[in-house]
Amino acid sequence: MQNHYNYFFDDITNTYNFITKNNILYRVAFIVDETFSSISGEDISNIYQIIVEKASEELDSFDIKVSKTIEHIIDKFFQRTENSLIYVCSDEDERAYSRHKIFDRWYKQSEYRDKIVKLDNIFKLKTGDSSFQKLYTSFMFHKENSNYQKLITIYNTIEEALNSTTDDK
Repeated sequence: MQNHYNYFFDDITNTYNFITKNNILYRVAFIVDETFSSISGEDISNIYQIIVEKASEELDSFDIKVSKTIEHIIDKFFQRTENSLIYVCSDEDERAYSRHKIFDRWYKQSEYRDKIVKLDNIFKLKTGDSSFQKLYTSFMFHKENSNYQKLITIYNTIEEALNSTTDDK
């Protein structure tokens, strides 16, 4: 028995799509992220944000095949060792911490730990004189990525760089 749902790539929306046993549609997208290039002033390609969207409002009971399907899609993504993945949870709905913990638990239980590095950061971005927005982030890249050290250095400076652009305004 297959441990993940069948999925397909939609060329129009550039998303991977699958439907659960409860008829819930999920979409997974990899969006080019230019943050590392902007911060470093260098062309650092193959960095993507992953977006996982439940496309319907129905409540979905826990379904292990959902995470297994997303894992399978990510596994295909990392077949290219130069690909890197950033996962961002903003805290607007006050559920970001929960999603971040779920993502962390998924990684710790995955087989990726042997070949994929995962770093975590909580960015506190200035939104006003004394207010901040928290972004829970994870960054994943292959241990054989040729930009290994550079990626770590840049990821660790994102919060400072984003806050310095806010100070300039």
